[in-house]
Amino acid sequence: MQPMLWLALAAPPSVLALPVQPVLQPEVTQRLLDPPQCLMPRCLNGEWVVQDMPLIPRGQRRVGPDDLPGGGGRLRVSDGARDWVKAQGSNARVGVQYGMQAVQTAATSLKVAVDTGVRLKPYADDGIAGIGPILRGQLEWQQVLGPRIRLLQTTRIETGQHGTFLRNSLLLNVQLRPTLLLSSGLDARRDRDLPGRDQRDATLKLRYTF
Repeated sequence: MQPMLWLALAAPPSVLALPVQPVLQPEVTQRLLDPPQCLMPRCLNGEWVVQDMPLIPRGQRRVGPDDLPGGGGRLRVSDGARDWVKAQGSNARVGVQYGMQAVQTAATSLKVAVDTGVRLKPYADDGIAGIGPILRGQLEWQQVLGPRIRLLQTTRIETGQHGTFLRNSLLLNVQLRPTLLLSSGLDARRDRDLPGRDQRDATLKLRYTF
């Protein structure tokens, strides 16, 4: 008791007059006693809809759906993959194909593919004259020349221990009527080691769809 009395008498008046500091700030105490209510978020789904956009000042360009990822709240995804890898197998050959959609527009389509595998049966499926490991390539080109005219070309080449075989097919389709198609084509085959397989064919067909 005496040490406490001596401290009270020896301490200066400024120390004894200090106010008691609260443990928590008044703002924090108010938040604890009355916490704010959080509203559930909502997506209005109209951020990129033209009708819901505010007026744009004169001279400024409006941001449209093509300028942002998505349109009208919908995310647009490509229809298909631009490249692929798939296994192939038949009585003639087995292997793996890697392909790529090099060009895809409303008027032009170009696909390129490379195959590696083993030939099991000679000559079949545009192949070389022997069995064994092979390397194969393919190109498919489609071009729209008009509202009713379409040009198609397919080129296949295969090489291996028993030579190289090339086949090139060109086809022109003309839609005469909705149910009538005129098709003319040229097909050329060439074998590097077997000239007897070299062949050229021309075709003209008229197809009617019932």
